Amino acid sequence: MEKLEIRNGKFKNLSFKEQIVHLQSVANRAKILWGYPEDANATLLNFTENATFKLTSKGMPTMVMRVHRLDFATIKSIKTELTWLEYLSDNTNLSLDTPQPSLKNNYVEEIVTSELEEKRFVDCFSYQKGKSPVDSSDGNDDIGNLIAKIEKIPLKITVPVFRFAAVLQQATCKWKKTGLSIEDRALYQKIGKIAATMHKLAIQWKEPSFYDRMEWDFKGTFGKEWNNFYGVSYRNRDWLSESDIESIDASVELMKKRLEIYGKGKERYGMIHSDLRTANLLQDGDQLTVLDFDDCGKGWYMYDIASSVALMEHRGDLSEVVNELLKGYESIRTIENEDRREVWTFIMMRRIGMLQSLLYRLGAVIPGSGEAAELTPEVLAFFAKGTAILSRKYLMEFSQEENINSTRDYQTIN
Repeated sequence: MEKLEIRNGKFKNLSFKEQIVHLQSVANRAKILWGYPEDANATLLNFTENATFKLTSKGMPTMVMRVHRLDFATIKSIKTELTWLEYLSDNTNLSLDTPQPSLKNNYVEEIVTSELEEKRFVDCFSYQKGKSPVDSSDGNDDIGNLIAKIEKIPLKITVPVFRFAAVLQQATCKWKKTGLSIEDRALYQKIGKIAATMHKLAIQWKEPSFYDRMEWDFKGTFGKEWNNFYGVSYRNRDWLSESDIESIDASVELMKKRLEIYGKGKERYGMIHSDLRTANLLQDGDQLTVLDFDDCGKGWYMYDIASSVALMEHRGDLSEVVNELLKGYESIRTIENEDRREVWTFIMMRRIGMLQSLLYRLGAVIPGSGEAAELTPEVLAFFAKGTAILSRKYLMEFSQEENINSTRDYQTIN
């Protein structure tokens, strides 16, 4: 996907509250195009990059509306996403959120706001029941609960405390092997099966003539002039020490070398979801629905496995989680030893990419799930320090090729 001109200058000049008001206005104007009356409810569910609304009205089906971000979104890129989603829906038994046409039979509509000199694309999807699954060992809510208790304490005190907490967490997690329940293992195996099912179809898929999507390759993550995180670099001295930056730099360089060797063969690289965290899944009984293809594009297939464990890289049982993901994956699609080995490279790649995402989003999201959950300076300090520590561990484990083999347990560096 080619670099896009930053087009949200006037929108960026609005205060955060004004941005929310504006996005609500866009949703209210757009809902009429899908046949909803003016008094229909458009309830904001989430705002990170896109704004997501739930549309409800008596006698009307419930839908989910997506008001697109200005950057990245082009009519070609959105059409490519929806075409890929349609292909998956037609050729698999996966449960997906289905695009819904407007009254004009368009899957994408455009809302113009002349005073901001902007036009935003809007689309709608079927509403899916369920809740995001959480395994019994997940502890991310603990951080949010702690932040709620210390929100009145000055940042000059809390930020260093959270940096130290990241160090303490990394030092102790290997001694706290929580253990996965039968239900946890079933969940991760099912996610692995979902990923493999999509990847099998990706190899067969013929791109449309208008294909335009982002690439989740090395440049897409770490490009200095432009990347998928709006050009934001992890090399931010407000959140990382020089030593931390040097460690991440070294791990990034190692990733580059390893990925050049690994390559982009068709069995390893193609269309991926890129964000298969449980926050983008809905569980309703035995059914698991995949949401949010907004970041789909070309990337390494094992990157989808890595995205499934985002925000849990510190866990002492991480290797068990990955093994369950791969167990499910391999029941659908065969992988090689090199694929299994490089999962850990993609986990580190994803982690650093998430740090860049948080740096961009600080102060510009509403509470949601995962990286959007109460994004505060404390959370960023905690995540940044943890990323540096994980980079050092990655270097220790993988800097020499002779120390790597497909059966080695990553648990040793957790």
